[in-house]
This record gives sequence, C-alpha cells and structure tokens, in this order.
Amino acid sequence: MDQFFQYLQDEYVDTLDIAKLQQQAMDYILSGLDPHSMLIPVEDEQHIAERMQGSFSGVGVEFTIYQDTLVFVYIMEGGPAESYGLKAGDRIYAIDGDTIVGAELTNEFVTQKIKGPVNTYVTFDIIRDGLSLVAAVQRDFIPLNSVSGAQMYGSMGYVKVDRFAESTTEELQKALAKLDDQGMRGLILDLRDNPGGYLHEAVEIADLFLDGNKTIVSTKYKDGRTIVAESKRGDKYEDLPLHIILNDQSASASEVLSGALQDHDRATIYGTTSFGKGLVQEDKQLPDGSTIRLTVAYYYTPSGRSIQKPYQGADLPGEMEGLVFQSDSGKILSSVGGIEPDIELSNDTVGSYYWGFSFGTIDDFAFQWVDARRQKIGTWEYEDFFNMKVVDDELISEFLKYGGYGLYIEDLPMDQLTELRLMMKAAIAKNIWGFDAYVSMLLNEDPVLKEVIKLSSGTLQ
Repeated sequence: MDQFFQYLQDEYVDTLDIAKLQQQAMDYILSGLDPHSMLIPVEDEQHIAERMQGSFSGVGVEFTIYQDTLVFVYIMEGGPAESYGLKAGDRIYAIDGDTIVGAELTNEFVTQKIKGPVNTYVTFDIIRDGLSLVAAVQRDFIPLNSVSGAQMYGSMGYVKVDRFAESTTEELQKALAKLDDQGMRGLILDLRDNPGGYLHEAVEIADLFLDGNKTIVSTKYKDGRTIVAESKRGDKYEDLPLHIILNDQSASASEVLSGALQDHDRATIYGTTSFGKGLVQEDKQLPDGSTIRLTVAYYYTPSGRSIQKPYQGADLPGEMEGLVFQSDSGKILSSVGGIEPDIELSNDTVGSYYWGFSFGTIDDFAFQWVDARRQKIGTWEYEDFFNMKVVDDELISEFLKYGGYGLYIEDLPMDQLTELRLMMKAAIAKNIWGFDAYVSMLLNEDPVLKEVIKLSSGTLQ
C-alpha cells in the first residue's frame, strides 16, 4: 500500500494530497467491514471526548444567534458566567476584542471562541439595556449531563439517560437519591434515542438493580476469549419495580443494560425494538491524531442471545439460528437483533409533531417574546410554569402572522393547534431556563410516557 501511494505521488500528473487520500482509503475499508467500524478524524475527536468525559472547559452559557447578533439565552446556575454577572438577554458584540457581529457568525465559530483551557479568561463586550459592559470570565469545567428529567409522577419516579458517559452512574445515583427523598416506589428509566457509550457504565447501572453474582453481559473475541461482567454488590434498589422505555435509536450500552434486566426478569420493557448494535469497538490512535474505531468482539446478554442485528458478511446470524433463549423465569426471548419490548408502544418521539419542521421559526418567535418581557418573567418559577396559561389564541395568531404561513387560528385542526401550543410553550421555556426545560415540557405531553406511567403505576402495591 505504501508503494501504491508513493507511485501516485511520484507519477500522477496533478498535485495530490496523499495524507487525505490515505484517510479516505482507510475510511472506505473500515466502513465496508461492518456498520460500526470507522475512522474518526482529528477534528471530531475533541467533541466526542467531551461528551464521553461528561464535561468541557467553558463559561456555562447557552446562546442563540438572533439575526446577526450573539445573544446569551440561558446562564447556568453556579457557573462562571453567573458568578461574573452575565445575564440572559446580554448582546455580545466582541469576544477577546474581536468584533463578532455579522452575517457570517455561526454557532461553531462562537463555540470555538468561548471554549479554552481551564483557568484561562475570555473577555466579552456586552450591550445590556443600552449600556456597554466588559466582562472577563475565567473558564472552568462545565458538566455535560447525561442524565436528565428526574421527576415524580405520583409515586413513580422518572429519569432519562441520554448516553453512557464517565459520569453517568454517579449522575443517576444522585437522581435516584432525589427521587427516593420524594417517596419513589418504582422507576421509569427512559433510554430512548440513547446511542450507547461506555460499557462499564452500563454494567455499573445494571448492578444497581441486580442482586449479587448475576451475569450482566458477556464479551466474546475472535481468539476465543470471553469476558463476563457480573453483579457484585447489594444495593437498595435491587427490589425497586423497574420500567424501561426503548425505541429504534436505543443502541449498544442501552441494549446491554436493557437485555440484562430483561433476561433476569428485573424490568418491564416498553416502546419499540431497539437498534440492534451488539458489536464491540476498540479505539487505536494514529500518529496524525485521528482514531481507528475497529469492531473486535460481540456482546451477548445473560441468556446467551446476541443484540446485533444481521448485516452482510457477519458470522453471527448463523450461530444464533434455531436457538431458543429464555429469561430466568422461562419467558421466551427474541434473538433477531435488538431488544424487543415486553409491551409495544409506538409514536414515541417528539419528531412526530406536525409543527416540528417549523421549530426554528417557533424558537425565533419565542426568543423575541421572552426578550421583550425579561423583567416580568424574571419573577417566574420554573415549577409553576407547567400550569401557567402562557400560549393563548392571541399569541398563536401572532406567530402564524410572524411565520408568514397564510393561516388563521381557525384554519388549524385541533390536533395541530394542540401541538403548536405545546411546541410554543416548550420554546418559551427553552429561552428562559435552557434546553433541559424544553425537553421537560415536551416530555410532559409525551404519549408513550403517559401510557407507561399508567401501566407501571398499576403494578405498585
């Protein structure tokens, strides 16, 4: 291969970027092996590492680019920006002395300017209520939470796990302690759209809910090695009624966790069949900083079934053919790839909302609405907002005119009007309390979650 690229470099009529061609060749080879082997370019490494480490170095703000101006939308409580006096609604016209107002302003550019090494400073030139201010803010570690939405529905606790990062088990334990203090008698664990992450985190979380000496997952390598992870310790949540929600984007570590708890009859699974990723990858960094992520093993649930759905060239489907798998109690388990729910519930994503395609317009309108009322809404409490009637017919009519839809409120079918009210209220929440508030608003009206709450609450004694 080296000779081939040397020949190209020496003889090809035009100038070539040999390093780029080599990267493209590796990417092509890896992508043809299986669905998950890949080459990760240097420029993507930092973003992936931050998400999996559970933090990054910054100042703790959420921002939007309104027209051609950077505006802080949400200031994280207890973060560096809050301690230096930055406020939601601040307009930023320069960062570190560089003017940033203009049509070329992008989210990526702003993020690069704000992030930097811990304990270094970033300077913002601010316009607030017509006054010019300057703030030099010292960067610090900002958590990238992987667990969110902890709340009670009657005596049933709920928590969502977005991915399995280094901090996920610790975050989940804190959420469970909070729910425990509120009288939790059962738990709904939402793993929808969770793409996976670190296996050891999924194993530790499974261990929270299993008694000792139970197999959690087996990892089998090409050379015949098998590594078995088992539950090792007693925990207060071993008898807690457990309910898990999956969808077709729940993958890898999500499936390891769900499969272990389903095989041991420790959880009822709701939703739709999961993604079907039972391949194990290991990373090898190359001298140029890029990373080869190569599939090296298969995952198997405690009953011996594979999570991996069939793909061209795989040896595994033949090995599973004709085998029957059972849970500890004798329940027959699917082995077609992915985790099949015990109770199938569809329509489980906010993407099904009719008005989802217009979220950018809804968000812009909500920003302007909030921005014009910051003094008033500064007295609002987040917990009270769920029951506040904020989005009335007049506001919907204003939005339809703003968006140029050529529609009147009377033209909207009731289901679309109901969804638009919800999306608008969620967008307003986002522009006051940040993105987590937006997600919580939508979850409050999630049809699958409502059904799981109803079904799971009926199991409590």
